[in-house]
Amino acid sequence: MDLMPDERLVWSGHPTWKATISFFLLWSAVSAIPLALILVAQAVGVDAPLSVGIFILLAGVAVTVLVGWVQRRFTEYTITTERVNIRTGILAKRETTTRLARVQNVTIVQSPFDRLFGVGTIDLDTASQDSGDSFRFHGVDSPQELRQRITTVVHGRADEAGL
Repeated sequence: MDLMPDERLVWSGHPTWKATISFFLLWSAVSAIPLALILVAQAVGVDAPLSVGIFILLAGVAVTVLVGWVQRRFTEYTITTERVNIRTGILAKRETTTRLARVQNVTIVQSPFDRLFGVGTIDLDTASQDSGDSFRFHGVDSPQELRQRITTVVHGRADEAGL
């Protein structure tokens, strides 16, 4: 992202790998369902190929890891003294930007799992009511510290944010 004159970078980052653990666990468990069904079928006397279940499990875990990595790697969050920006995508890019002055509320959302790993979602409410103007930084490390930096800059105290 190119900065405008007199604009300074406050924070830039990607979703943390810790935030993708629940994604990995969920979809790896879903990938294990065919193997579990084959094991149950074998236990009741049905001849079911164990190798198919193992292959599905391994392929599912591989796809899960790949998708999680791609989502994390190709999502970038940026906050400057003037703007909030979210950029996603590999081939087709989507970039959403709003002026920092439009931010009205900064909310942190954390599941118990998120709290355990010190990650969360930063939800930035803007002056717009449009659902397309939603700014959420999913899976960021230390969300309380990031919220403090954002609110400090929103209130025009960039010096206190270390800028």
